[in-house]
Amino acid sequence: MANDSLISQIGGLNTATVDQTGGVEGNSDISQDGNDNLAEVTQTENPLPGSVSFSTPSNVAQISQIGDNTRARIEQNSTDPGEGSNVASISQNSNGTAQVPPDGIPSGFTLNGRIVQNGVENISTITQSGNPNQPPNDGLGSGVTARNDQTGNANVSDITQNVFAQDANPFSDVNVAQTGDENLSTVRQRGSAALVNVTQNGVGNISDVRQAAASEMTADVIQNGDDNESIVDQVARTVTATVNQSGTSQFSEVTQGAQSRESTATVIQSNDNNSSFITQTNTSSMAMVTQSGVDGLSTITQSDGRDASATLLQSGLGNENIISQSGDDQMAMVTQDGDMNLSTIMQSDDNQMATVLQSSNNNTSSITQSGLGAGNTAMVSQVVTSGNTSTITQSGTGNSATVSQ
Repeated sequence: MANDSLISQIGGLNTATVDQTGGVEGNSDISQDGNDNLAEVTQTENPLPGSVSFSTPSNVAQISQIGDNTRARIEQNSTDPGEGSNVASISQNSNGTAQVPPDGIPSGFTLNGRIVQNGVENISTITQSGNPNQPPNDGLGSGVTARNDQTGNANVSDITQNVFAQDANPFSDVNVAQTGDENLSTVRQRGSAALVNVTQNGVGNISDVRQAAASEMTADVIQNGDDNESIVDQVARTVTATVNQSGTSQFSEVTQGAQSRESTATVIQSNDNNSSFITQTNTSSMAMVTQSGVDGLSTITQSDGRDASATLLQSGLGNENIISQSGDDQMAMVTQDGDMNLSTIMQSDDNQMATVLQSSNNNTSSITQSGLGAGNTAMVSQVVTSGNTSTITQSGTGNSATVSQ
C-alpha cells in the first residue's frame, strides 16, 4: 500500500518535513507561499499483520500557508486496522513578523498551528488569518497560536482565528484538548490578546466558544463526564468566562457583550441535568453560579448597571433561581439547599442589595426592588420548615426589609 505526499514551496528559506512512519495509505499535502515558513507532518498507521485492507486513506493531513514566518505541525497516530481515519487540516494566512519579546514569550512565529490526534475518525481543523503586527505596533508580538490535542475516537475540533493587532504585544492563543469519544469543540476568535482553553473528557460533550472584540478576552471551559454542553459568547473588551462542568447532561450559556468592562462569569456545575444562563453587559458585572444537585435551573441577567454582582449556590433537587439586575451598585446573593426551592430577585436603580437563604424543601421567595430609590436592602432566611413563602416589594428610598421564618 502506498503513502502519498505532495509539497509545493514558493519563496525562500521554507522547510517542509513529512514522515509517514509505518504507514498504510497515509496522505499529506503541503503548500507554502512566502518566506521562512515551517511545516511538519508525522502520520503513523501500524496495522497488525493480516489486517484488512483500507479502501480510503487512514491518515489525511493538509497544510497550506501563505505569507511569512508561519509554522504548522500535524501528528496523527492510529493503530486500528478497521474503518476510520484521522483527518487534519491547517490553513494559515500571515501578514507581519512576530518575534520573541524581551520577556521570552513564545512563539516567535506570526501564525502557529498544531494538531495532534490519536485514534480513528477524529477531525481537526485550524484556520488562522489576520495581521498580528499591524502598525503602530513595534513588531514584538508573540504571534497567534492554535493547538488541537484529541485522544480517542470520532472527536471533532474546529478553530478559526482572525487577528488584527491593537497593541504592542498582540497575541491570540487557543488550546483544545479532548479525551474520549464523540466530543465536539468549536472556537471562533476575532481580535487580539485573546485566550481560549477548552478541555473535554468523556463522551458526547459539546463546547462552543465565540470571542470578538479589540482585545483582552479569556474563556476557560472544562467539561468532565458525558453529554455536557457549554456555550460562551463574548463580544467586548476585558471579559472573562470560566465554565467547569462535571457529571451528565449539564448545560451552561454565558453571554458577555456590549461595552462590558471587567465582566466575570464563573459557572460550576456537578451531578446531573443542571442548567445555567448568564447574560452580562456594561461595566464591572460579576456572576458566579455553583450548582451541585440535580435538575437545577439558574438564570442571571445583568445589564445597564455599574458594579453589579450576583452569587448563587444551589444543591438538592429541582431548585430554580432568576436574578435580573439593572441599575447601579447592585448585589444579589441566593443560597438554596434542599429540594424544589424557588427564588426570584428583580432589582433596578441605585444601591440595592438582596440576600436570600433557603434550606429544606418547597420554599418560595420573591424580592422586587425598583423605582427611583437608593439604599434598599432586603434579606430573607427560610430554614428547616417546609412550605414557607416570602414576598418583598420595595420602591422608594431608604427601605429595609428582613424576613426570617
